[in-house]
Amino acid sequence: AKEVIGPICLDILQKPVTIDCGHNFCLKCITQSGETSCGFFKCPLCKNSIRKNTIRLNWLLENLVEKIQVQSKRKEPTCPKHQEIFYYFCKDDGKFLCFVCRESKDHKSNNVSLIEEAAQNYQVVLQQKEKETVQVKAQGIHSVRDQVEHEKQRILTEFERLHQVLEEEKNSLLSRIYWLGHEGAELQLNYLKKLIDSLKTKQNMPPRQLLEDIKVVLRRYDGPPQMYFAY
Repeated sequence: AKEVIGPICLDILQKPVTIDCGHNFCLKCITQSGETSCGFFKCPLCKNSIRKNTIRLNWLLENLVEKIQVQSKRKEPTCPKHQEIFYYFCKDDGKFLCFVCRESKDHKSNNVSLIEEAAQNYQVVLQQKEKETVQVKAQGIHSVRDQVEHEKQRILTEFERLHQVLEEEKNSLLSRIYWLGHEGAELQLNYLKKLIDSLKTKQNMPPRQLLEDIKVVLRRYDGPPQMYFAY
């Protein structure tokens, strides 16, 4: 954290001490800063006058520094420039930062947070993105289902219309065939009746008249029944 960085050396605090104004420094840094004064020195940060004999070791800060140093010795990625472990993430640059990088002029005014905090914030963002994506997917599925249902209804309607057209055409053809069959039968019966009447008339003629054109008459009646339709 920022609290473990020495404001004078800009490095991790070594034997951290706290002075009366509340600011923390490395013991060596603050001692060297007040060497020329007699009993008093000015705080390098707030410029308040501080008695030298009020400098006191900050054991809580010392314990924190020790924990950080222990963590820095673990096999974790470290800053190639300062050889310190990464603790921060710069949202502006998308880079990991160590304590020293955090206080440098390149990142001091940037949007920087602890790695854990940045990860939590991005987890929230990712969860929101996931939620939005699921909603878009659900809407897409609903839209596709609507399109499929619409196309299904269109096809059914079209087939029903075609079926109706075919049914009407079938009925029309059957009616026509029935009419042709009925009319053909009537024509055939009328033709046969005329032939019978003609034969009876011929039989009742005198012998000379009966024999006249007898071969033509006989050929006329020798055709098979189906020929009568073509008469």
